[in-house]
Order: sequence, then structure tokens, then C-alpha cells
Amino acid sequence: MKDQRRFTRKSLHCMVSVFNGEGSSVGNLVDYSEGGVMVASYLAIALNETFEFSIVDIPNNIGRKRTGKITLKSVWSHQLTNTMFGTGFELIEADEQAKEMFASYDDAQDD
Repeated sequence: MKDQRRFTRKSLHCMVSVFNGEGSSVGNLVDYSEGGVMVASYLAIALNETFEFSIVDIPNNIGRKRTGKITLKSVWSHQLTNTMFGTGFELIEADEQAKEMFASYDDAQDD
């Protein structure tokens, strides 16, 4: 598959968990960019669908849990291993808390 990425991927400095609206774990963020995220999960995620997820992290520098809400559209998926899938999502919307979380990951890249 040809790489059609428009934004540079950035790695994360802490574990970021992803949950669906019912509070069940979807997986973990692998990386992010200005326009999207990649999620690693144990179950395949349907393509071309819109999802509302919560993201949760506990960064080392503040020591407390943060939660943000994001709306994503699934655009691609690959089986990473026998038990893991990677899904790429277009970022449709992020609440202020999620924006602050992503901005803090950018700040950690500068250190």
C-alpha cells in the first residue's frame, strides 16, 4: 500500500489508552499527527466509520490521570501480529482536554 500520509507522525512519551463510549478498552494510541492517530488493538476495527472515543493518560510529569474526547474516522487497518491490529484514523474533532494532551506530547518532543 502506498503511503499517503499528509502529516508527520509523532511518538508518544506515555501510555495513552483508548476507550469507547461504553467505557470498554479499544486499545492504545501508537502515534499521532496533526490530522490523525494510529491505534493498536486486539480486535479489528471497521473501516470508513466514525467513532467517538475517550483517551486517557497518566504522564510522568504531572502524576495524575487526564481524559479527553476525540471523534475519529477509520481509514486503514493492518494486522500487525497474530493478535494485534493497527488502525489509522483521521482526526475529526478533539475537545479542549484532548488538544491539551496532544500539545503536551509535542512539548515532550522538544525536550
